[in-house]
Amino acid sequence: MSGCVPEPVGARQVAVKLSACHFTSGFFDSDRDGGAVQTGTSAPSGTHYSAPSTFSPKGMVDLSLHLRALGQRVGSFVGVAEHEFVDLDSISATIHCGCMSLPQELVDHIIDTLHDDLLALKACSLTCKSMFASTRHLIHQTLCLTPRNNESVLTREEEKQLRSPKWKYQDVQLRFLSYMGERGFLQYTRKVYIHNARQGDTHNTGSFTPDTLRPHMHHFQSLDRAHAITIELYDGDVWASHHKSCFAHFNPTLTSLTLRRPLGHYRRVLQFVLQFPNLENLCLEWLDGNVGRARPTLTAPTIFNPSSLPHGHFRLAHIDGTVHWPTDFAYELGNGFTFQSVELEDSFGDHGQHLLDTCSDNIKDLTITPSSKGYQLLKTLKLKEIKDLRRLTIRPVYLTYSDLAFDFPPILTITSTTLSELVLELGRLRPSLYEICWGRWGKTDRFLYQRFAKQGEFRLIIRAGNIYALDAFQRHAKEGFPLLASRGCIYFETSPSIDNYWR
Repeated sequence: MSGCVPEPVGARQVAVKLSACHFTSGFFDSDRDGGAVQTGTSAPSGTHYSAPSTFSPKGMVDLSLHLRALGQRVGSFVGVAEHEFVDLDSISATIHCGCMSLPQELVDHIIDTLHDDLLALKACSLTCKSMFASTRHLIHQTLCLTPRNNESVLTREEEKQLRSPKWKYQDVQLRFLSYMGERGFLQYTRKVYIHNARQGDTHNTGSFTPDTLRPHMHHFQSLDRAHAITIELYDGDVWASHHKSCFAHFNPTLTSLTLRRPLGHYRRVLQFVLQFPNLENLCLEWLDGNVGRARPTLTAPTIFNPSSLPHGHFRLAHIDGTVHWPTDFAYELGNGFTFQSVELEDSFGDHGQHLLDTCSDNIKDLTITPSSKGYQLLKTLKLKEIKDLRRLTIRPVYLTYSDLAFDFPPILTITSTTLSELVLELGRLRPSLYEICWGRWGKTDRFLYQRFAKQGEFRLIIRAGNIYALDAFQRHAKEGFPLLASRGCIYFETSPSIDNYWR
């Protein structure tokens, strides 16, 4: 652009520039896992931009230019008709009690643009009253109860006591929960992450137990709007007599539950899972050989009512080869599973096959992610029992030439006639292998063409982690799938999360 008219810039850039240049930091710690938390001296609600007693006219002009450019830029994001921008002359920024307040319309545009950028939202929340009030529900929607957060809110007296040999870390577990509750931030919480174990702790120390929760129970019960919980080291035996009373307030709203490294007898773990009537998504991660060992044998569970089982998405990830209880669970429930979306990550062999066979009548979306160690087991996976499969996603990341230089066996076992989308996420293969590997997929190409593409609408989506890999796929994939390419069935996408997933 020419002349003195400022060039429009992105909403993120201006918002961050405003937050960096027009306030003094110190009220919030943007690096905390638990969200922005007010620290330092107290101040009136919303007064987190301290303007000087004599506001600089030049500074106000500069700010207006930035805001004008921001209003023009943001207008295009929200579908505003051409040239219908926010008019900051008619609704200009004003000064309230020494604090600058932006127009609410502009605040809404900024928040809509930055809704997925937590750090930028924390910075922008300090620019004005309206921004501070409007961003609270986004900044505090995730509550992270971690050792770092627990220790960060201790008083000086508590820090001294913690260093005393008479005190243990268990005495300050969940301290961050009370800290947030006392300041009224728990009303915004929608996701809860609980991980009490410190670095170096074993499975038997630092876990989430009723004793550590009891001093903070009244604040824990105020989390009645949360819809997702992740718990590290949940011990089903320890919680056997307490899980119903302590988690009852989650029953109306909880839809997603993740248990990482669960301990105790598997039936007691599942008793906890199945108590939530509205649960739709269940994730079990990092099961190892200690689960179910040296535990009393429980009688057949009468609480497992198939009609009350979770439905929606089920994820089973990172299973040690010695674990047997996922298979036992599948055998006991018969066809009780109602999951329509299943994801298996490094969970193959008998574990994965039994679960797929059990859910076969309901599965419509299947994602399988092998590791380099589990790829040989993945070759034996059979999908012939799944009759209504609509979407299959395969993530063969970290594979070698020997892994990809043959037709993919699980695809060739599909008997469903409803498959409409096959997604191959190929993130980190060496470019020199692409041309060789695609040449070995001829049987898969013919199978997909004859069964799906020739009969109706079908899409093969090849997804890369970056544009460089995508370019290699585009140059060689059509040679590997000539029949599908002739029907125009091949699509290419980039997804940075593919590479980030394995970092």
